[in-house]
Amino acid sequence: MRILVGGSLKEVPRDPELCREFVAVLGREIVKRGHVLLNGCRSSVDKEIAVAAQEWLVRNGGNPDKSIISYCNKNDQPVHKFGSIRQSALPDWQMNHPQLRIPEQVDKADATIFVAGHEGTFMAKNWAFVARKPILGVPRFGGAGETIYDNELEHLRKDSITVVEDYETLNQVSTDISRYAEEVVALAERLVTPRSVFTIMSFEKKFRDVYETYKEVCKEFGFEAERTDESVSLERIVPRVERGIRGSAFVIADVSEQSPNVFYELGFARGLGKPLIMTVRKGNKLPFDVADIPAIEWKILEDLREGLRKRLQQMKASYAFWGCS
Repeated sequence: MRILVGGSLKEVPRDPELCREFVAVLGREIVKRGHVLLNGCRSSVDKEIAVAAQEWLVRNGGNPDKSIISYCNKNDQPVHKFGSIRQSALPDWQMNHPQLRIPEQVDKADATIFVAGHEGTFMAKNWAFVARKPILGVPRFGGAGETIYDNELEHLRKDSITVVEDYETLNQVSTDISRYAEEVVALAERLVTPRSVFTIMSFEKKFRDVYETYKEVCKEFGFEAERTDESVSLERIVPRVERGIRGSAFVIADVSEQSPNVFYELGFARGLGKPLIMTVRKGNKLPFDVADIPAIEWKILEDLREGLRKRLQQMKASYAFWGCS
């Protein structure tokens, strides 16, 4: 996973020395977990975090050139020389150019984190918004990071209520900076790769064992399979279904029982481009609309269990579900 960290250590409103320590720990934590640190190579945060990440990588046999990647604007001198420094195609980050082009470090990021800072931090955050990247504002030290946190939390309460409780873990006053940094990076991972799996199937009792098999295998791979009828939400069913599919890492659909609700949900997931695993009981003929989708055929639950394990292993090797790009 590639993580961009932006912000500034100048005029930090609250606990400036603790903020500096947090930035260093955050840099170490990002590369320690095998992620790539993306960098603007222009601010005090850029330098501090790159120094810390480089030191950890050197001590632990890592490769800074692959794990720290910075893009320096054409008209600027890089504020540090750690990791791989690349020249941006852009002279600046302004949005007033005839052709709007997203800065490379934002464009390549899977998630963005902002600590303290002022106008420049808001500019970077706005680029992340334009690029539709997950945005984490760190409110602990005030400044732009706190404002970004407040704004993002407000948006999530309207659009992604299931993520709100997780996001609020950012709003801590603890002085345990190591743990705080761990939780910030872990949240970035969860925002990029949700741990929920939306299951589509008939709610008839005879398919209960199919759902339990889904849950069992997904849990082996660190995911939580969920079914709409088990939710305690009072929200209307269709918005709840659509929200569940949007917020899932991927979808598993059993089309043995070819009901309208199954195909509605399947079509919605396909329209969103969600990764899909489809299963079907042997002997059931698929309609032509979905016949071209590879399906796991099962006669007994053990067939289903083994088929799901193989498919998830393939996805693990080829897709970014486990924080890899």
